[in-house]
Amino acid sequence: MPAVPLFEGTRPYEQIPFQYSLHILEKEGGDVKQHEFLAEAGLDPRQDLARKLVADIPADVCVLSYNMVFEKGVIKRLAAQFPAYAGRLMNIHDNIRDLMVPFRRKDYYTREMKGSYSIKSVLPSLVPGIGYDGMVIGNGGEAMIAYAALHKSKDVTEAEKIKKALLDYCRLDTYGMVLLCDKLREAAAQDDL
Repeated sequence: MPAVPLFEGTRPYEQIPFQYSLHILEKEGGDVKQHEFLAEAGLDPRQDLARKLVADIPADVCVLSYNMVFEKGVIKRLAAQFPAYAGRLMNIHDNIRDLMVPFRRKDYYTREMKGSYSIKSVLPSLVPGIGYDGMVIGNGGEAMIAYAALHKSKDVTEAEKIKKALLDYCRLDTYGMVLLCDKLREAAAQDDL
């Protein structure tokens, strides 16, 4: 969200998507496949991200997100900016469902969540030992700062460390959603007894 736009066609403080991670489950009980994207520093990442996203996500599938309002906004802006991908991007947009909802509504709640439905609280509460503590990058704000630092970095070793930390953080977000879905399935199965 740079104050001074870095790329043509952007405005001050516009969120520029530069990364994503996907964990794809093609069928119930199947293997989970992971795809990810991290833009090259210094280049406008938007079109490459849009192109790879529509290649990685099949049409007409359920897309789970945690806090879908953010993701839907990013996808809608990309569709407006890159008409060649608009149809597929809006197909993704229209099929997004929010994994945060059962936690926000307190349909599933534990004391360990401490009143928060953020994935940063929910994930370690439901899956002990898995969480963001101790990570080089542990939240979205840190990720934005780290990515901005890549644009200025002249040290290849340092740049590689930042890239790895960004990928690790984003990967945990989507892998964490896989684990949360498993926990919700377990809870639903126990309710049927």
